[in-house]
Amino acid sequence: MKYSANSVWENKDAYDIVVVGAGHAGCEAALACARLGLKTIVFTVSVESIAMMPCNPNIGGTSKGHLVRELDALGGEMGKNIDKTFIQSKMLNKSKGPAVHSLRAQADKNKYSNTMRQTLENQENLEIRQGEVVNILVEDGSVTGVQTYSGAIYRCKAVVLCTGTYLKARCIYGDVSTHTGPNGLQAANYLTDCLKELGIKMYRFKTGTPARIDKRSIDFSKMEEQFGDERVVPFSFTTDPEDVQIEQASPPGTTSTSGRCRKCGMASTLSRR
Repeated sequence: MKYSANSVWENKDAYDIVVVGAGHAGCEAALACARLGLKTIVFTVSVESIAMMPCNPNIGGTSKGHLVRELDALGGEMGKNIDKTFIQSKMLNKSKGPAVHSLRAQADKNKYSNTMRQTLENQENLEIRQGEVVNILVEDGSVTGVQTYSGAIYRCKAVVLCTGTYLKARCIYGDVSTHTGPNGLQAANYLTDCLKELGIKMYRFKTGTPARIDKRSIDFSKMEEQFGDERVVPFSFTTDPEDVQIEQASPPGTTSTSGRCRKCGMASTLSRR
């Protein structure tokens, strides 16, 4: 693995695979390609955002827990990484049949990101670039490379897009809309136009991020504690179960929305129509 700043000339190295984005999907794609022996390069708007968790810092949950374990069975990294960095783990839906049991682990979000970054840095056949990809280069119907915002060109045989929520991203709270990527990072404002020119239809999706609250302002005595499992089940099939039997973090608390709160929310929604 090696880092380099963007250049203004054509990179002399040719790659088998370019991966755009280094979130959960981008990390898995880059590692999978590199482990298959393909010369791979992954682009990210910031190396500090590799495997970042700007929203709910957990791995798994209903449906997603099954997906992470399927990735693990195929040699993926997310299950291994969360087993190293979780602070609480719980098997959901245990009152129902085993088909819907779903593992969820709350993560130390900084440790999760840093540990995954180290995995990428130590992986053979894999390079990391900090920069924004703005164009996918195509000749005679085939991908030939990508171009960054600075004009640098990286030749490749295939491109894997794992852009997440960065394409012309906006952060919306109340009536305010700010053009920014997750966690205050820059949005990717140019690649969308290239994709449209290539005939790819674009849609806008919305994610919801819970508000950050000062712990000192919360009365935990009025909340219902949510404890982790006494016997933790690891996410990865390769993890020794004894290695994840740790002292878990203080249990989080859960609350319910009151009728008054719901009325305020409905009134606010109706006023915007």
